[in-house]
Amino acid sequence: MAVTWFKTNFLGVRYREHTTRKHGVRPDRCFSIRYKLDGKDKEEVVGWISEEITAEKAFKILSIIRDNIRSGKGPRSYAEIRRENELHIEEEQKARHQKEKELITFSDFWETEYLPSAEATKKPTTMESERWLYSKWIAPAIGKTPLQQIDVPKLEALILHAQNAGKSAATIRYILAIVSQVWTKALTRDLVQGDCPTRKIKKPRKDNRRMRFLSQDEAKKLLAGLAERSMDIHDTAMFSLFCGLRAGEIHALVWGDIDFDNNTILLRDPKNKNNRYAFITQEVKAMLKGRYTNQSKMELIFPASNGKQRRWGSDTFARTVNELGLNNTGEFTEDKDGNQIPVLIADARQRVVFHTLRHTFASWLVQKGTPLYTVAELTDHLFYI
Repeated sequence: MAVTWFKTNFLGVRYREHTTRKHGVRPDRCFSIRYKLDGKDKEEVVGWISEEITAEKAFKILSIIRDNIRSGKGPRSYAEIRRENELHIEEEQKARHQKEKELITFSDFWETEYLPSAEATKKPTTMESERWLYSKWIAPAIGKTPLQQIDVPKLEALILHAQNAGKSAATIRYILAIVSQVWTKALTRDLVQGDCPTRKIKKPRKDNRRMRFLSQDEAKKLLAGLAERSMDIHDTAMFSLFCGLRAGEIHALVWGDIDFDNNTILLRDPKNKNNRYAFITQEVKAMLKGRYTNQSKMELIFPASNGKQRRWGSDTFARTVNELGLNNTGEFTEDKDGNQIPVLIADARQRVVFHTLRHTFASWLVQKGTPLYTVAELTDHLFYI
């Protein structure tokens, strides 16, 4: 069907009406512009009244095109004007997006991107450690810093603060590892560029392996002290002291892992699928028999109060160690009120912690003449951890 065009009061601008669609009480109108380009007649549709195009607006566009054709500068058609406008909008969007990226802080990205992703792939115990290190050390130092502004000086200041607070080399390296992981995640989101600044920092390499182990007498005193306060903590301590288990391995044990006939424990490693066995002594066997009341094979031996697997050790162990003075040097100093207080061992490797029990287990084996290779096998390479 032939289209009828109507003239307007603006030279070079005409319109046609939509057959059915109306804008207000009148039919919707489509405006076009006509001009000569390179000696040829050219006509382009500019738009409809419903798109806020009027004859006057169409004429202004036509005037710009004619001026550009005469001067030889700028877009010489409405199509070129639209492409130029689209490019301009695209550049504005890029600039706005870049500005938004520059304002994203470490804490912003931690909460919205890194944490949800890490929680979906990492063990709960790992995430608890990462969250604690983040809240204690990372957030106060660089939490409000935009990701792109995190640099070596800021990270060195973070490290110095942690060192002055007595944090171990292993803890500091863990902190830097978390920062590096967040940076790598941000790199995949195009929020940062290049290597993480942690690569340019010399990591502390102090030997943090536990050196302290208990004497037979100290071990008896500790177990007796724990028994007075919590049998659960006493029994888990026995597991570590006599079987060389880690706290996490103990808390993951279910009754089906215990083989009373062969005096063995199955230690599962769901992450690496590298299961191993440990041996139970007569003391541990008697302890387990005392705890066993026909529980199902899938029930935890040491469940938390909510019935689930424990994630943190109780502070009962630390309080008992302190009350027994196992971390004292034997010397005393005075507080501000003149009270005598014991001086604690400064070297963290010499202090008694739960892991000391596992180290004690290995040390006692060595004292009895057990080959180091056998000890390493029994403790899952204790000396290389």
